[in-house]
Amino acid sequence: MIDRDIEGKIKKTKEFMELWVKFHNLYKEALKKETIDPQDENTFLETKSLIARKYQALTDLLGMSSSLEQDKTFDVVSQVLSLQGVSALSDDQIQDIENGWQQSYIALNRILGGLDNRKEVLAKINPLSLLLPKIFSAIWKGRVRKTVKLLVGLLLAYVILIRMLHVDEKIRVTLSNFPPIQNLLKHFGSNPE
Repeated sequence: MIDRDIEGKIKKTKEFMELWVKFHNLYKEALKKETIDPQDENTFLETKSLIARKYQALTDLLGMSSSLEQDKTFDVVSQVLSLQGVSALSDDQIQDIENGWQQSYIALNRILGGLDNRKEVLAKINPLSLLLPKIFSAIWKGRVRKTVKLLVGLLLAYVILIRMLHVDEKIRVTLSNFPPIQNLLKHFGSNPE
């Protein structure tokens, strides 16, 4: 069975992870360079902006509550204001950014793994096994249910009154003249008289 909701969540998570890797690559390249190209700076700032928007949308889509791991994403983004500022970062700040990025990336992979597992489980489910009970339930709720209840009630009344209690012949003949019971007796091949 294909669940479009899970498919959408997987797609959005992968898209975000691509942005997250792009952010990291731009940052790592800036650490190696002495001067930053304005085009690279614009790309980096656009990527940061997309990360902020898409991460919030992703957490809303996945229903994730804020936790320490998830907050690392915004911590990393807020520590790297621009590529020009990367050269001014201390070794400790660079290590914090790298650790925060790794923790966030691991958390995203964990989320993606959970979504993939749910997708695999749902793929093994036959859609008919979910659909048939709904169909029978819908049928049972309508007129069929009332008709079946009426027939079962009449049949039970017949069995109790005529067969099980061994009512004497006069009462049996009197009850047999009652039209609904006559119809039942005809249907079951009994002679009412």
